[in-house]
Amino acid sequence: MIKLIFLCRRRSDISHDRYADLLLRGHAPLALRHHPTMRKYVVNIVERTPPGEEELDSIGELSFTTLADFHDRLYDSPSGRAVIEADVRGFMGGAHAYATTEYVQKDRLPRPRLATASGGVKLVCPLIRRADMTHDAFVEHWLNDHVPLALRHHPLLTKYVTNVVDQRLSSTGEAWDGFAELHLASAEDFPRLFDSAEGERIVREDIARFIGRTGAYWVREYVQKLP
Repeated sequence: MIKLIFLCRRRSDISHDRYADLLLRGHAPLALRHHPTMRKYVVNIVERTPPGEEELDSIGELSFTTLADFHDRLYDSPSGRAVIEADVRGFMGGAHAYATTEYVQKDRLPRPRLATASGGVKLVCPLIRRADMTHDAFVEHWLNDHVPLALRHHPLLTKYVTNVVDQRLSSTGEAWDGFAELHLASAEDFPRLFDSAEGERIVREDIARFIGRTGAYWVREYVQKLP
């Protein structure tokens, strides 16, 4: 499957809470009705933005069998498209879009209840490679070298997903190379993210080998549709 990640901002004339309400109660049901080729749909409401990074209100995850299902077969009908576009204009101020390949590295979570806030903590971390690396070298190191270290030294992760950016679909947005998703059972587990001081040193030294910039958006996850 192709996984699209949307980094979204609200209209300037509405609050973050109002945006979240319009997205979850209004837009999500419309998207489920009028996007028949969408196989998976997750809405992440941003609760905390990392210092120095763009303020976001939500991060959307939409998965399709092929990219053509998004580009050519997204809507059920012309009238469905008109409904969606009118609704989006009511709350969305802008969005950056990325096509990614998803790799689920660890998943010990039960199947979530749809349209309900998932339990625990979720962090979404956009990643930019070091300036002296190619995208392919970044991906090679991330998946083959860093992921095993993260799995070894982050024992409290309940789910770990790496999303490799294949293409930026929007004309705006940072040239992100990937998006990591880290799940923990509770916020109390975050200070114990590493198994030891030595484990933290190993992971941080490896991060410096391939990541030029990153930060963690704390989000509240709402799974809307699963395959």
